[in-house]
Parts: sequence; structure tokens; C-alpha cells
Amino acid sequence: MNSQQKARKAMAQSRQHEEHSEKNILFRVEEKIEQSPCQEIEAEARELMIEKRQHDKHTQDTMLSRSESEIGHTTP
Repeated sequence: MNSQQKARKAMAQSRQHEEHSEKNILFRVEEKIEQSPCQEIEAEARELMIEKRQHDKHTQDTMLSRSESEIGHTTP
């Protein structure tokens, strides 16, 4: 292989490496765009809804327990 062929091969490899790097950068940018604040807000809203449901369930369980306790105390 002469020096021109080696230079062409090196240039081709360099371009391939640059293209690969650009594709990786584009892929990362697309991922960040997909995980926009809107999606973060939706995730936070889901978490808050789960916490609210857990709180509501705890409140219901507490009220039921108190009611059962009061009914048990008033029965002769």
C-alpha cells in the first residue's frame, strides 16, 4: 500500500469516526428532548397522585379503626 492509499484510508477512518461521534451526540440530544420538562412534570404528577391515594387510604383505615373502636366501647 503506497502513501496515498494509506492517507485515503486514514481520512476515511477519520470521517467514519466523526460521523459516529455526531450520531452519538444527536442520539443524546434526542434523548434529552424526549425527556423534556413536560415528561418530568407528568412523572411528578403521577408520584403525587400515588402519595395522595396512599394518604387517602391511610385516612380511611384510621377512620374505620376509630369507628370500630367506638362501636366496641359503646356495646354493653
